[in-house]
Amino acid sequence: MKLTKAQLDCLKGLEDKQGRISASRVVAHARKPSSPLHPLFPWNLKKAAMLHWIQRAREIIGHVTVLVQHETHEIKVPVYVRDRSVGGAQGYRSVIALRADPAAARESLVYTLEVAAGHVRRGLDLAGPLGLTREIDRLLAEIVGVQRIAKGVKSKKAA
Repeated sequence: MKLTKAQLDCLKGLEDKQGRISASRVVAHARKPSSPLHPLFPWNLKKAAMLHWIQRAREIIGHVTVLVQHETHEIKVPVYVRDRSVGGAQGYRSVIALRADPAAARESLVYTLEVAAGHVRRGLDLAGPLGLTREIDRLLAEIVGVQRIAKGVKSKKAA
């Protein structure tokens, strides 16, 4: 989402003296038709409710996990992951089903690593004041390296 300068200025104006801002404060301001933030929200209650319910369903699907015994310890793994093969629609696929579809499993892994890299890049922005940029850089390089390997495996199979 690309915000306009007026929208960015409006958000800055909603910060308190310590630079804090809350979602409820943003919504309260955006309710005003004159607010630059107003067009960013679906004000039709039926549409807004459906968007909320869909987001809630995503959260529910994402919270389904199973405990897997790995050597000497148990780890929680997701049962469902994003299914990139459905195009623009946001579908999910069970990890068990992905085991039988290596190409889709690689695509899911590459997508998951893209999301992880995005979070780590954001962490890199926050790491400067803490003096941890070198460590975060290293972590990002590892994620990108695994992502390249996964992509490379895909292209070698296709060749």
